[in-house]
Amino acid sequence: MAEKVAFGTVRTLASGRFQARYLTDGKQVSAGTFRTAREAWKALAAIQTDLDRGEHVAADAGRVTFAQHAEAVLEHRKGDLRDSTLRNYRQFLRVQLNPTFGRMALADISVQDVDRWWSRWSDKPGARKNAYMVGSMVFRYAMRWQLVKSSPFMVEKAGADPSKKRPTFTANDFRSVVAHAPLELGAAFWVLFGAHLRVAEVAGLNRGDYDPKTKTKTLNVVRQYASNGPRALTPTKTGNHKRVKLLAPAVAALEAHLASTTGAPFSPMFTGVSGARMAPRIIQDAFAKARTAAGHPGMHVHDARHIGLTLVAQSGVASLRDVMARAGHTTVQASVRYLHTSPEQDAKVAAAVDAIL
Repeated sequence: MAEKVAFGTVRTLASGRFQARYLTDGKQVSAGTFRTAREAWKALAAIQTDLDRGEHVAADAGRVTFAQHAEAVLEHRKGDLRDSTLRNYRQFLRVQLNPTFGRMALADISVQDVDRWWSRWSDKPGARKNAYMVGSMVFRYAMRWQLVKSSPFMVEKAGADPSKKRPTFTANDFRSVVAHAPLELGAAFWVLFGAHLRVAEVAGLNRGDYDPKTKTKTLNVVRQYASNGPRALTPTKTGNHKRVKLLAPAVAALEAHLASTTGAPFSPMFTGVSGARMAPRIIQDAFAKARTAAGHPGMHVHDARHIGLTLVAQSGVASLRDVMARAGHTTVQASVRYLHTSPEQDAKVAAAVDAIL
């Protein structure tokens, strides 16, 4: 026989456990079963408090699976995320998250489940961090849409940068790599270095983005050539345009390239053997072969950006804002990651301050 009070009911089941029930939207729903009647009444009291605060989550709201909810979140965010970002998020879901959580109901995923998942991916810290951020976002929307009350993604320092300290390369190291590159890619490599570009931005350049007749020797960077998913010209990674004065080696290499090739201003700056726009992968693969031949197998194509921006910072005249502008960064943190120092540079700084003193 059910015992009634102002809010909810508690009844004794055949198993000897006690079921708490309450009305919501005209329907009677279960608040769960409990070992004692006291625990059942306590659960009902907590639900009433949450309802009064507007914080209650229906017991069956979290029964949607992680995979279903994640897809709903990505569909909702289509308007404010780039296509490339959506593809990356789906990749993390498919490879790292859904195999563990995909078929689980949101309400059934515990902090311990996430901690175990985190430990299993310890051999790939970079992918683990990025996948964790996607999973955390999925649960933020689950809380926002009142499907769950809290998120199980509570790993401490999950957002810390897991990358190992990169070796520092010099401009001479980069020159040796260029010396071992195919002649037709020398200009692309120097532009990568001399304008501090990402590979996709080099591939996205058109001939009209640089005019050798001007005295400014500046390059317009307004697009990139997407390297993942369908190949297409898209805005730059940050969505911003930049106009950057090329470093001297890049000027010489690019003007020689333009003088020895033909095309309209809207034609690709760099083309493959078929005459079509050169894909980022071609540049990356050529760089990988050249670095090995030059004796620098640990150098990444992105290190060209590191080297150039470090030289800019160590020039003695560039402010952090100048570095950000040349790099095309929108945050100070992004630019600081590309800046390196050395004992020699520290000695120069100390000597300069000593001279002032």
